Amino acid sequence: MPGGMYIKRVQKAHRGSKKTYQYLHLVENVRTENGPRQRLILNLGTVDVPPEQYKELANCIEAMLTGQQQLFSSDRGLEKLARGAADKIRAKQAGEQMAEAAEPIYQSVDVASIEAGQVRSLGAEYVCHSIWRELQIGELLIGRGVSAHVLPLMEALVVGRLVDPGSEVHTWDWAVHRSALYELTGQPLRPSLNSLYRAGDRLLECKEVLEAHLAARERDLFDLPERICLFDLTNTYFEGQATANGKAKRGHSKEKRTDCKLLTLALVVDELGFAKYSRLYPGNQIECRSLAEIIESLVALRPNLARDRTVVIDAGIATEENVAWLKANGFHYIVVQRGKADFTADDTEAMQVIRDTEGCKLEVKRSDKDGEALLLCRSSGRVEKDQGIRGRQERLFVERLQYYHDGLGKKGRTKLYPKVVKMIGRLREKYPRASKLYDVQVLTDENPGVKALAKAIVWTKRDGYDIERRFEGCYVLRTDRTELDDTQIWQTYVMLTRVESAFRSLKSSLGLRPNFHQNEERADAQLFISVIAYHILHTVEHKLRLSGDHRSWATIRDVLSTHQRLTVEYNIKEQDQVVRSHLRLCSSAEPEHRLIYQRLNLHETPLPRKIATVK
Repeated sequence: MPGGMYIKRVQKAHRGSKKTYQYLHLVENVRTENGPRQRLILNLGTVDVPPEQYKELANCIEAMLTGQQQLFSSDRGLEKLARGAADKIRAKQAGEQMAEAAEPIYQSVDVASIEAGQVRSLGAEYVCHSIWRELQIGELLIGRGVSAHVLPLMEALVVGRLVDPGSEVHTWDWAVHRSALYELTGQPLRPSLNSLYRAGDRLLECKEVLEAHLAARERDLFDLPERICLFDLTNTYFEGQATANGKAKRGHSKEKRTDCKLLTLALVVDELGFAKYSRLYPGNQIECRSLAEIIESLVALRPNLARDRTVVIDAGIATEENVAWLKANGFHYIVVQRGKADFTADDTEAMQVIRDTEGCKLEVKRSDKDGEALLLCRSSGRVEKDQGIRGRQERLFVERLQYYHDGLGKKGRTKLYPKVVKMIGRLREKYPRASKLYDVQVLTDENPGVKALAKAIVWTKRDGYDIERRFEGCYVLRTDRTELDDTQIWQTYVMLTRVESAFRSLKSSLGLRPNFHQNEERADAQLFISVIAYHILHTVEHKLRLSGDHRSWATIRDVLSTHQRLTVEYNIKEQDQVVRSHLRLCSSAEPEHRLIYQRLNLHETPLPRKIATVK
């Protein structure tokens, strides 16, 4: 710098307003043809610093730029302000240096002055930013009137869910202090927390058109068949009462959070796991009442999906009413039938094996009736699961009944007949699988008085005990696709695991739970941001699978976490003058990084080198 830096307070008023604003400017004196002048180095904004600390702050900023650590401030708050200002000055003064110089450049460097700092994560952000561009999300948003200065904030909200999921406050801190994302996207005009919240609001306003665009773009990129629609619901819970949110209701929590209000997310994906449409419902939404509404909304956006499509749903949604609606609207269906239909226990002995791989055996029995095919299925894995659940519940159920019975003859234990009946009712509720296998009777006095006492508890296995045991591991698939063979029906049904995988990604890698917002619009925006993030996540995983790489996003993210952006500072000597150089560069891509980038058709150097010098 030609002269010493110092800070001056500037007072300004906007045109047409009497209100004045005060800013702090970092300036320096320079010589010009017209005499000495003040040159603005950086507008520090409306920072709260008392006048007696102006000199200390200016000295600290200059020390950081020139590498004079002995001049750093002992005030941590002041040092934080100075570091932020120094970073902005370096970025302002930096000029791009050629990645590959035609000839080597040799300079005299003071080795003792070399320092590294401003380390920011880059690898995972680089992959997400590339997919964001490939899906042309930015172009769509600009076409919807979103300012180019706001796009980096929107991308930060989405990429933050993929790289370091959390609340908006957490995302803001990550984007500003720990990530190099803004070096990829360009700096937003106002990178404040409030601006981040407003960016989320604007993103939610574009929900319908954005989801339609993403579905169409993914179809074109990967030539998706889109013959199957898989539908399911999940929910997220709120931190706090969320009294201002009309959708926040108490219901059946998938995470057993009965103490919290919930918000329900319905999602439609295709046979390859690509999301087609999402919709938000109150937390007490009943699964079976959502199907018609969400498919009608999807068809309104994508009319071509209404032609010759097969809808796959599980037993919670496959009511007779919903199946009738699918028939009436021309959709094919493969659903999990509630109950065992007309199959008997003897049918479980006449099943044919259609799949027998290591650790998995699948048997089926088919019945065609009234233009539908019913397929009784039994898998070895499900048999073990059902037997384990039933066996554990039955053991605990019987042990508790024995405990209640023994207590009738002991002092201090419950003996009143109404209370004993109530306890057994609660026990049946707690262990439903075991409860339906047993009849339980509470015997009381022959001439009960006002306070009737229980004499004994008697339990016996029901007549259908052995039949229920024979049906363990069985479920029934129902479809109008009678032209399909047994294997094709079952393989289409197991595609439902795609939507379960999508929910698993949303809940684990994308921070779907919990929801911290108390008003409806912000809560909806948080879930929708996770849905957009899922589009990017699934695109990354799909492209890697096409190259034979079946790792999950969580693994890819961990591998790429060591690819970073950093600044190397050092002193060089130029014409008997010491100059402080600040070189911003990417760490060298390691073999694991390069392998991922190659499979995604990305260059191994995400950003060019930049250099700034301070004299």
